Amino acid sequence: MINEKCIMIIFGGTGDLAHRKLVPAIYNMHLSGQLPESFALLGTGRKQKSHKQYRHELAVSAKKYSSQSFKEKQWETLAGNIYYHDIDLQDNTGYQRLKETLKALSPGTNSEGNILYYLALAPQLFSPVSTNLKRNKLNASPYGWRRLLIEKPFGYNLASARELNTVITEAFSEENIYRIDHYLGKEMLQNILVLRFVNCIFEPLWNNNYIDNIQITASETDGIGTRGRYYDLSGAMRDMVQSHLFQMLALTAIEPPAQSDPHSVHMEKLNLLKTIQLWPDSPIEEKIVFGQYNNFRAEQGVSPDSKTETFSALKLTIDNDRWRGVPVYLRTGKNLGEKIAKIVIQFKVPSNIDSHILPGSSLADRSDLPNLLTLKVQPREGVVFQFNIKKPATMGEIVPVEMDFCQPCAFLINTPEAYERLLTDAIMGDKTRFTGWNEIECAWSIVDNIYQEYNKAGAYLHQYEPGSNGPQAAIDMLSRDNRRWWE
Repeated sequence: MINEKCIMIIFGGTGDLAHRKLVPAIYNMHLSGQLPESFALLGTGRKQKSHKQYRHELAVSAKKYSSQSFKEKQWETLAGNIYYHDIDLQDNTGYQRLKETLKALSPGTNSEGNILYYLALAPQLFSPVSTNLKRNKLNASPYGWRRLLIEKPFGYNLASARELNTVITEAFSEENIYRIDHYLGKEMLQNILVLRFVNCIFEPLWNNNYIDNIQITASETDGIGTRGRYYDLSGAMRDMVQSHLFQMLALTAIEPPAQSDPHSVHMEKLNLLKTIQLWPDSPIEEKIVFGQYNNFRAEQGVSPDSKTETFSALKLTIDNDRWRGVPVYLRTGKNLGEKIAKIVIQFKVPSNIDSHILPGSSLADRSDLPNLLTLKVQPREGVVFQFNIKKPATMGEIVPVEMDFCQPCAFLINTPEAYERLLTDAIMGDKTRFTGWNEIECAWSIVDNIYQEYNKAGAYLHQYEPGSNGPQAAIDMLSRDNRRWWE
């Protein structure tokens, strides 16, 4: 338990993110003793409602979405410190009343303590809320820290991201701004650096001498649901590649940080992102595939002539000594056949395997015999390593086999959900699992350049069937390289 006072304010406390993710995470933290000893939660919304009504609504969500069983007594203890405050977030005058509410939650002179502001809001509200907090002197205090948590999307492109960053850095210092990419809170992503640097069998091979290609997939079986208006302005590249997939790639490919502190990790991720570019000297269709699932244009809030991609596959290169020449394939999309996030490291097949090593062996097709290291991020976290053996009772038939580490199976515990980890880190002041502004700026620069090349070439938007693996063109992109997606 953290031994300090903390008030967490969820701007957008009646929204989907608060009900499905944040409140269940806070409830789980309460059960495991990870909340501060003195903790209060204040949810905001436009509608008027009582504290009792708000607590009841959150209890329903905690029962439905928490990974832990609901315990009435423990919930009542937490609910006694949950409050509701109605406010029009774009009206500056309402923040003085918010200030009075905060004082009432912290009785005593100058005893506000620490405040965590969570913007669980539509992106267009990020700027006015940050500005109004500053105008009403709610952005800093000599009696405790004030930290701002912002959910993606952080901008729509490089220009809008810079504009937003200017506004929030005028209201809060950089050290108190926590930009959330919830993938960074996932247990398996936290394990990538440990897997590489604590096991000496991997790091010596983690380069272009031994690795043939890197594949990163984040596929979703759901469509866009009620997010049509947002998604039609965003698309797969802005929604997933700019944030989640680039962060997964950065953690996979970075150089060893000088130290384990947040600054060193962020600097190495930034250095890696600066080297990412589209595969050079090849036609656009061989390195960019955008797709749209059938009937996307009929979804609520979507333009009937929408050109927005719901699927994106890219062939990239990392232009540094470690990775030069190794293709990186990224793939993400909506309405696909499987919900999964994973990283596949495909190692090269040795060129000197022949009959004098294994008499009687037949290796006419070496493409099916690479070593594969698969890092499963979701839904089942774990690591699978594929290697080759001689099939028993044969003269020389070589077959692939797997060593499969299932993280929840091995430890028989419910590992912290991403939001539990990120909220704990924010309260503790640990920014390791948060995205730095320079990383976001660099990622947007890459995405803007990709869109520029795509639009300049007048590339084709491929249609695909819901429930499939995406457009055939994405499969062809690897086939041209004599490779395939590892499903």
